[in-house]
Amino acid sequence: MTTTIDAETLRAVLPTALAVPRWVDDVVARAPYDTLDALVGAAVAAATPLSEAEIDQALSHHPRIGERPVGEGASQQLSRREQQAADADDAELATAIAAGNRAYEERFGRVFLIRAAGRSRRDVLAELERRLGNPDEAELAEVAEQLRQIAALRLRTLLATPRSRVTTHVLDTAAGRPAAGVPVHLDSWTGAGWQRLASGVTDTDGRIAELGPVDLDAGRYRLTFATAAYLGPDAFFPEILVVFAIADPDAHYHVPLLLSPFGYSTYRGS
Repeated sequence: MTTTIDAETLRAVLPTALAVPRWVDDVVARAPYDTLDALVGAAVAAATPLSEAEIDQALSHHPRIGERPVGEGASQQLSRREQQAADADDAELATAIAAGNRAYEERFGRVFLIRAAGRSRRDVLAELERRLGNPDEAELAEVAEQLRQIAALRLRTLLATPRSRVTTHVLDTAAGRPAAGVPVHLDSWTGAGWQRLASGVTDTDGRIAELGPVDLDAGRYRLTFATAAYLGPDAFFPEILVVFAIADPDAHYHVPLLLSPFGYSTYRGS
């Protein structure tokens, strides 16, 4: 982020990241911040340590893992996004996590908290079962660390510079690594044909974070992956086209490609 992050902006944003008034005051007192990295570093430092009372304050704003947050505020929206996982609809896992939540609350007297973003429900369950064996003091320290991780993640989400409406990520599933150097084109359907909006090339992490406009209307769009540039001129799939629809112009659309020499798949990511 290149613009200065001022105290007024922080007062509005910080409670969504970590609902601890003392922490909010400490972070605001050091404003302004020249970069997002500087802010996140100061925020983590101000949250180290958190008292037991402050941990309880923060936990009161977090839903149980596996339960749908109630309300439509920024915190609830972030909780929904953070708890998205490919196995979120697995009924057996949901039952096991609900039982683990009850056991945890009986054991420690507070809700189980974990940074859910980037974790599958199976990973969450494994951590829940492990942490049930923690001594009280060790578990309190783990909860504080999870709160710091969630706060840092939320600050980066809430204060990041605007990204393009469509992003992509290409992974080479045969080699188990990102697919770098893949040209990608974004087109929109006009009713009479396809119109080129933007082009990019995947970076060393296989990503294109800035592909096309920040704002796009609802409609039909197409990503064209020039995979021969990565797989070679004799590739079985020298070019892959993924057509998708944007229904909500305010939403972000991440369209990854999982690639191998003789197969590929795609899905809507986050």
